[in-house]
Amino acid sequence: MSSSLRVLVVDDSLSMRLVIKQLLLNIGHEVVAEAKDGLEALKQYMEHKPDVVLLDLVMPKFDGKKTLKKLLQVDENAAVVICSSLGAEGDIEFCLRAGAKFYLQKPYEVESIKRALNSLSETVE
Repeated sequence: MSSSLRVLVVDDSLSMRLVIKQLLLNIGHEVVAEAKDGLEALKQYMEHKPDVVLLDLVMPKFDGKKTLKKLLQVDENAAVVICSSLGAEGDIEFCLRAGAKFYLQKPYEVESIKRALNSLSETVE
């Protein structure tokens, strides 16, 4: 198994945060913080310096695209995984070009999350 990662979960849906948090714990990772929007995510990122950010794309106020850009301005090496049920090709392309490491489709599939995090854990040491 890969090394355990410290994860920040960002999603405006409490139920979705609970689902992904439990899934991450089950596969051996630690959720160091949660955020319900992009502004809160930036604050939590600065406070906790997680290894990975799981970032919802569609959120009120400060969406995933804005948050991704801001996170990468704050830390160009931030490992951000975009998570969304709206898999529009333009959004996927935008996020990956902007610097996201992966794009995961909701509802979450355990194997997809494992693959993404295992890949990232090899670069986070």
